[in-house]
Amino acid sequence: MFDMERLFADAEQGVLPALKILGDIYLNGFEENDIQPDLDKAVSYYEKAAAGGMEDAFLELGFLYCSGKHMAPDYEKGIGYYRQAAEMGNTTALGNLGMSYLNGYGVEKDETKGFEYFLKAAEGGHPMAMHQVAQMYHNGVGVMPDEEKTVSWEERARIQEEKDKEQEESEKSPFERAFEENLKFISKDTLDAEFVRYIFSDTKDLRQYTMGMCTFPTGTLITADPLCYLQNPKEVLVKAKRIRAGSYPVQLAMMDSQVAGLRIVGARLKVSDKEAVSYALANGENEEKKTTFAGFPVECGMACFCDEQTAKSYWRFLHDWYGEHEGGNIYDDYFAALFAQSYRENPSVQREGGDLLMWSNPLDGSMIAMFASGMGDGYYTDYWGVDATGELCELVIIFMNPQLF
Repeated sequence: MFDMERLFADAEQGVLPALKILGDIYLNGFEENDIQPDLDKAVSYYEKAAAGGMEDAFLELGFLYCSGKHMAPDYEKGIGYYRQAAEMGNTTALGNLGMSYLNGYGVEKDETKGFEYFLKAAEGGHPMAMHQVAQMYHNGVGVMPDEEKTVSWEERARIQEEKDKEQEESEKSPFERAFEENLKFISKDTLDAEFVRYIFSDTKDLRQYTMGMCTFPTGTLITADPLCYLQNPKEVLVKAKRIRAGSYPVQLAMMDSQVAGLRIVGARLKVSDKEAVSYALANGENEEKKTTFAGFPVECGMACFCDEQTAKSYWRFLHDWYGEHEGGNIYDDYFAALFAQSYRENPSVQREGGDLLMWSNPLDGSMIAMFASGMGDGYYTDYWGVDATGELCELVIIFMNPQLF
């Protein structure tokens, strides 16, 4: 979420990055700030940034007018902006001018000029332009064929791409690197029992917190994003395997690291006091009872454990609530206050604003255990823990590998 008040204030002062960011926001819209796309505002902010001499703003305006993605193409205007960016040495603009001359977009077709612009972009270090120059030498487009130069420019492109990749990696923060590695970790189909024991044990890096007892009247379980996908019956998959109806503790593993801050790294529904010796994917099934896949998507940064009967009651609650609050937002207008209260009651285990809630449905008292999903939005896998006798003893979601953070 952007601090729009600060952005507008900076833009009023002529701060070029703020003008560019506001152009980006209005071009595509930004749901987190409830901003809808507004092309006129986007162009206005880009033009103000360009008037201040911002190279990237000239490039954006050139793309807007030439691409036809957001408006009918106006090649004359677009080419004009590309020329201004190119005069500042922008290699992308040089390449785009090369493509314009090569195909006759907004200018008279001239393959020789097209080659000259691509060559300038390539000499400026643009790897895609290097590939284009090599191809033009190979095919004799805009220049005499030269196979030796073809090979030379392809090799230069390969070397440049490797350098760019190395630079990109070196510029990543520790958080970005850990986040990327964590994405690979949470997509695994297998889960090591020893690792789970480490996650759900008190160490110098981790601490445990039991949210409380959550009731499952049918033993048919659901894991989902409670503020997004759980609200739509068509998006819900129930677990193919069942547990005995009853109340069970919901346990969270917490981490507070210098890289990621306070996070929930794992959640566990403990359905027996036995220890799991192995884990298997907790596959879900659709209405036709065809087994599909394990895991669930998250779009609102939250996950939950829920009974199928409780979900149906939740849908009735939502139907009634939206009927009484037409145009309302269930999080902003209802759940936000409950999460804030949870934080006030227990601030040591969650971030300000609240990360966990044992929600009781006002209609019938049915319960949903809601908790923040580690690194936020994404796709998370869940697993059944099986004890030494082959019985289900827990349902586990691992959001993060704390060793990465």
